Amino acid sequence: MAKVARAARVASRQRVETISASPKTIASAEAGETYLIDWNTGSALTITLPAMQDGAYFKFIWITAMANNSATVVFNSADNTAGDFAGTIVEYTTHATDGAVATETCGSHDILTIGSSNDTSIGSWLEVVCDGSKWYWTGNIIGAAVGNAVFST
Repeated sequence: MAKVARAARVASRQRVETISASPKTIASAEAGETYLIDWNTGSALTITLPAMQDGAYFKFIWITAMANNSATVVFNSADNTAGDFAGTIVEYTTHATDGAVATETCGSHDILTIGSSNDTSIGSWLEVVCDGSKWYWTGNIIGAAVGNAVFST
């Protein structure tokens, strides 16, 4: 009986990895991991998702504020085909003023860039899940102003 309980406890813990060097290519075997983004360097942190696989899931959480205006985090797909990404990223301002919430919606893109020109805040997060044919994005990006999340091809 004790072995079953121990296995359940271990299985309930998330695998966490901090990303602080570019590039990061995620392997299919890493599905289910949570990544902590520690990036405020004057360049792009490039993160490549693995080949599409039904049920693959990843979460990304900013643990460092991106205040350097040249810092970006760029997500792309290993399949690198327009239309790989779909979903909506909601952007909030740190001051939560009226009209300061924006959405960045995609459906025909394969690159997601999170910029720092509006100071992406600690606690911003993204989740992505795959159904085998497309990566679906959701999340909240918090900054001094909206405009940090951009989908492109």
